[in-house]
Amino acid sequence: MKKLISAIFYAHSFSKIGNFDVMMMDCFNGCHIMSNLNEYINNPTLFKQKIIHLIGNSQSRKNTAIWIELQNTQLRLAPILIEQGFQMHRVSGTVLKFSKWLLEGESRLPSQATHFVGVGGIVVKDNCVLLVQEKNGHRMGAWGTPGGLLDLQESLIQGILREVKEETNLDCQVEDVLYFREMHDARYEKTDMYFAFRLKCLDDSQIKICDQELMDYRWVPIAELLDFLRLEDQKPHVINFYKSVQERLIGEDKKYMQIEEREEKYQGQMKYYAVFKPRF
Repeated sequence: MKKLISAIFYAHSFSKIGNFDVMMMDCFNGCHIMSNLNEYINNPTLFKQKIIHLIGNSQSRKNTAIWIELQNTQLRLAPILIEQGFQMHRVSGTVLKFSKWLLEGESRLPSQATHFVGVGGIVVKDNCVLLVQEKNGHRMGAWGTPGGLLDLQESLIQGILREVKEETNLDCQVEDVLYFREMHDARYEKTDMYFAFRLKCLDDSQIKICDQELMDYRWVPIAELLDFLRLEDQKPHVINFYKSVQERLIGEDKKYMQIEEREEKYQGQMKYYAVFKPRF
């Protein structure tokens, strides 16, 4: 599951991870090599030794991935990265960026894109909202909604139902769209779009959180959402988000969006459509 969080970097004690002199850790516990690699152009053997050492140390520290950029003048080093299991992730101008997934199983690193689309599930049951507590990265201990990035060719509705199922084992039904946010120059300098859906929980006895990603969960009464988040010392932008959610959940029972799913022909082929119509 790929959590929709803007790429936030912070300095780290690099000597404990590898022997590159400048590295950064991101909010997903991924390691980014920021060193000037020109010194290795004429010494690829040393570069290979350092990469192998870095991979081993990063795996022992449970880092999720390693990222490394090569300028067009440094492409002599590319075969070494490919030999060590790195993949070419994206090209921007004169820079070729490589990535290597370190954890077991299929890589969960997002692919190159012009936009990233994420979804969050406001799961409602008996006038309570489901909050989950993050287990990893700089958001460890933070409370929020289950959700993440859409997979390739996955619809918004398919994506949010999948994410909630993966993280909480709950089967839900999409009822409404409560919130939409667009932000430019976010992850990889691309546009980040986020949709929060109101979901009806069909059977809360199914709940079982994904212990790889989550620490805990709570069913919090809608009227007490903001008090709970303030007591847990959550950040202002999180509280503001849930203030918007609370305003839409409290009061008369009405929906903000009518959601229609259908197939229509587009350029000779049947295509899936999800149409969101505001209710006035």
